[in-house]
Amino acid sequence: MSTFFILCAILLLALHAYRTYWTRRELPGAQQRVFAGELFHVGASFIARRHARAGSRKTIVCFPGFLEDMRYFEALYEDTDSELILVNNANYHSPYDQSRLVSLGWPVNPYAIGTIEHDGYLLSQVLEHLVSGDEVILHGHSRGGAVVLECGRQNPQLVSGGALQVSAILEAPVLPQARTVGRGSEPIPFRLICYFMPIVLGLGRNASVEKLLKQPMMQPCNDLKIDICRSIYTNPRSYSTCITNIKSIRNWQRAHDAQLYQSFDRVTVVVGAVDHVLDNRSMLLSAEAGRALNAGVTILQTQNTNHFPSLEQPHYLHTLTAT
Repeated sequence: MSTFFILCAILLLALHAYRTYWTRRELPGAQQRVFAGELFHVGASFIARRHARAGSRKTIVCFPGFLEDMRYFEALYEDTDSELILVNNANYHSPYDQSRLVSLGWPVNPYAIGTIEHDGYLLSQVLEHLVSGDEVILHGHSRGGAVVLECGRQNPQLVSGGALQVSAILEAPVLPQARTVGRGSEPIPFRLICYFMPIVLGLGRNASVEKLLKQPMMQPCNDLKIDICRSIYTNPRSYSTCITNIKSIRNWQRAHDAQLYQSFDRVTVVVGAVDHVLDNRSMLLSAEAGRALNAGVTILQTQNTNHFPSLEQPHYLHTLTAT
């Protein structure tokens, strides 16, 4: 019997050592691509900017979701004449070539890297220092939706009643008082997710496309979606940041309520037909609570979509940004 317990202890220690290896390791990124614009670095974050064309006075600022990089929005806004600013998750690799990288001397971000508050602060700085258009759309996907709302919470004067005309698109978003799909937000499952996530992500770095396609979130599927989602395992610089990300998501959702929707004059919440990442029902309840407080909140329920409407049915987003 004592031998059995010794073996169990050895296995548990080995498991924990393996988890520590993936948690603390500084991870290499995937191959970088060329971006037809400027690339900036500030603190732990990268920002890409493409200048407006044809005299457009509109700016679209985008923030991606958990494990995603800023390429998520590139194809969606490829043909728009608007100024396009893509903001990456903090402590994630830049997907773009850094040979012409410019460092920005902005004030030090007071919030912890990996939190929604940190990225919301950065988004506020983008509005203050980089945006050149008069009409601004803040487009956040998944966790990026919470980042947009947090930006408005921290600096409501920037997004309403000021010199800029700012509206928000929250796509399949993390919302106040909502939750993840299934039981992942419950205490014990959440602790298990936090513990095993570095191992799962580490093992997924070399996963085949066939294995990726078996995940429910990948349906409906197309080549663009595969290309974007293949990189989710290699985007973070450290999996410890991912743990901070998901802890922050859970804490932020519980700490805030529908009052956050009141920071913006116009908010559109885009919801997938199904969502295998975030809970659709609680997402809709949150959006409806926001609409009850702010008549400028609208809810767009899409068809033949999952957690990634911009990749699956981009015409919905094209319609929103064209108006």
